Amino acid sequence: MKQIKYIILGLLLISVSPACNKVLEVTPGVPLESNYFTSEAKVQGGIAGPYAKLVDIHGGYMSSGGPFFPVWLLPGDDITYQNASGSGAEFETFSGLNSSDGRIASVWQLYYQAITRCNFMLNMLSEPAIQAVFTTPGLKDNNVGEMLFLRSYCDLLLWDWFRKAPIQYDRITSMDSLYLPPSKGFDMLDFAIASLQKAIPLLPTAWPAGQGGRITKDGAYGLLVKCYVERACYNNKNAADYANAITAFQNISSSRQLVSQFGDNFDYRTENNTESLFELQATQLPNGANNPWLNGDAAGSSVTTGVYWNFWTNHWSNYTSGIAGPSEKLVKAFTPGDPRITETFRNTPDNLGGILSWIVPFNYFYGGNQIVKYVNGARGNCYDPNWQISSANNPRIIRLADVKLCAAEAYLATGNSTAALKQVNDIRTRARNSVPNGTPPSTVPANLSSVTMQNIMDERLVELAGEEGNRWTDLRRWHAAGYINLGNWAPADFGFTMNPSLFAFDVSKHLLFPIPISELNSNPQMAVSGNNPGY
Repeated sequence: MKQIKYIILGLLLISVSPACNKVLEVTPGVPLESNYFTSEAKVQGGIAGPYAKLVDIHGGYMSSGGPFFPVWLLPGDDITYQNASGSGAEFETFSGLNSSDGRIASVWQLYYQAITRCNFMLNMLSEPAIQAVFTTPGLKDNNVGEMLFLRSYCDLLLWDWFRKAPIQYDRITSMDSLYLPPSKGFDMLDFAIASLQKAIPLLPTAWPAGQGGRITKDGAYGLLVKCYVERACYNNKNAADYANAITAFQNISSSRQLVSQFGDNFDYRTENNTESLFELQATQLPNGANNPWLNGDAAGSSVTTGVYWNFWTNHWSNYTSGIAGPSEKLVKAFTPGDPRITETFRNTPDNLGGILSWIVPFNYFYGGNQIVKYVNGARGNCYDPNWQISSANNPRIIRLADVKLCAAEAYLATGNSTAALKQVNDIRTRARNSVPNGTPPSTVPANLSSVTMQNIMDERLVELAGEEGNRWTDLRRWHAAGYINLGNWAPADFGFTMNPSLFAFDVSKHLLFPIPISELNSNPQMAVSGNNPGY
């Protein structure tokens, strides 16, 4: 799928009033739902739709208040912001965070659009007429598995961030089902888990060459591990949830291995590797005319399908976003000599002799350090030639190192400290070996002789820093489980040292995002329920 631009379906619904006794014979300007899916290839175009919507979330999307990285990246303690009073800083300081925030509303909408597309395609795939167009054995079931996985991924994030987001079980086909009630308790997370369990037997172990970005059984097992560990934390460290996480982890294929170099997880030249369980397939248009002011639903040939990484750099496009960098807490969390340091942040990032002119040392903030995951040197040299905004370097959404550390939590919580220790030491061994060819391995980080929950939490900080919002999800679930108490954390504990007086975190309020005012205004059932506590 990496080499093929995502295809977005435009479906036109036409109705004629029954009071009119004349027939209007007009050929539709675009294909209709009723006559579009006439071949297996066209069905695959529909399957690409939800994937493409997730790419929109990670793109520049500059005309609509994007990019959206502050929503998942700034809360937590690993990443901080150049301008603590600038755009997006409310996601780091929590001051002024409210239901009217446009980025929250956009992310909410984009995830629900992806869910809607999944449900639409699931509905189409259940139709005998559409099933009849398939010629590749097993592909229809594979497609069902893909849609179930992507819906589960969106459901997990909506539950994690908002908790009482409505559950769209099926395609909405009538006004009666348009306004959905808020979910309760674990309902949405349970639904995500149930959908993953249905998806796994339908998904392939691998896709044909050229389609490596499509979800596989291993990717679904990886997400299932994360779902179970999250539910365990919010469910009084439930032993059955941890046991289910371990079972899912053990079902991941032995062909899935950590790549030898930590930095290969962030290089476009080593995408879709053995460690990557799920990554979005960022692309560039053949003519290089990516337009980050247009989302993937825009018509024409210049819509962007790339992703935005310039929030790590001094690129001019930061006028809509600002620059994110490593917190002082993150910098101090690494043991000196850990090879992951220079793959995570640097004082002197490589801009290929000025070719990537916007990647320059930050002499005036972050202690001169710049996050270099996805952008350092040759690994970052895959931007669109016109604007240098949209990158074709894939975001790694789920990688094996993340899942192994989740499994370490589950093993430790169920009394198997030996297995927990192995997962953590696997990560640390790879870190020591992540040195240039011909260079002796580092002596740090040394293998642990025993493991505690604090060791696992610390390892997740340095291994996954700045990746996919993992840290904020981790901190909140660990708080729920009683491993930490965010209510006692000072601004510096959150990695915020620029101006502590701006910091306004309230543990009774800010563990969840506010429900967007647009949802409350348009959905009567959500309006009756009200917003999340404190908003």
